[in-house]
Amino acid sequence: MQNLKTYLSTAPVLAIPWFSFLAGLLIEINRFFPDALTLS
Repeated sequence: MQNLKTYLSTAPVLAIPWFSFLAGLLIEINRFFPDALTLS
């Protein structure tokens, strides 16, 4: 069990869900507010 906790606390394992969440958030923001990067 200790080895599993050590594995789950490593950077790549924590980065995959975090980047997946960020990618989904950016996709949803761009779906509801398209062209938000062009502030003209």
